[in-house]
Amino acid sequence: MTTQYSTSTDGTRIAYKTDGSGPTIMLLHGAGKTKQDWYTKGYVDRLREDFTVITVDIRGMGESDHVMDAADYTIDKLCEDLCVIADTCGVQRFAVWGYSLGGNIARHIATKTDRVTALVVVGAPLGNATDSRFDQHIDGLVEKWRPIVKAYKDGMLSDKEQEFVVSGGILVWSAFFAAMRTWPVIEPKDIQCPALLVVGTEDNGMVEWVKLNRETLEGGRYIKTELVEGINHDQEFTEIDKVFPQILSFLQNRLSYQAVSG
Repeated sequence: MTTQYSTSTDGTRIAYKTDGSGPTIMLLHGAGKTKQDWYTKGYVDRLREDFTVITVDIRGMGESDHVMDAADYTIDKLCEDLCVIADTCGVQRFAVWGYSLGGNIARHIATKTDRVTALVVVGAPLGNATDSRFDQHIDGLVEKWRPIVKAYKDGMLSDKEQEFVVSGGILVWSAFFAAMRTWPVIEPKDIQCPALLVVGTEDNGMVEWVKLNRETLEGGRYIKTELVEGINHDQEFTEIDKVFPQILSFLQNRLSYQAVSG
């Protein structure tokens, strides 16, 4: 399937692909990945028989426009991108499955519109978009990149240096990370559709978060937490045979019920 594009109200083009037939599910990739990774790892092949699968390049990544200001990455704009894609595809309601960064975005859209029928978040917590450790990581990168970003904006770089800065994603990630700090907190009670939170037992940060927030999670009316033994954060995506069966069962149960009940 060839790449298609939708254009959000701010003019940003968002790239996506569609495959399969049945209830619609959007797949949102993690940081450093693109929509193509869902194909490479075999997810689309396993989903296309039962679902219409829309794989999305998050703005700033893959074949989507590489916008470079923090204002381009508000959570409202990122969520609007998904709704615009759905509109372009003629889809009123859809499920969302996000991994890592994609899961961080997915949890927000499930609070912003009743168009989301089911939510799968893999390797991303609820609560704040960033935590203290991630904030330290962001601070380090922003400080490292600050002179380069300033030189780029001031027009002080050679053509070759400019190409390196753009192709390396330095401007995109500087803007994206800054914007993430403004994203609102999402609590379990905010999720108003059936939701599955998937966590590998070797993803230490996520396991710690689940333990600290167990009571709050249990208070979320729609949320189920699934611990997958023996996998770390990267493997929450790469070990498809370990994570896919639980997610498929969840999706089939939720979406088939909704199809019957209308």
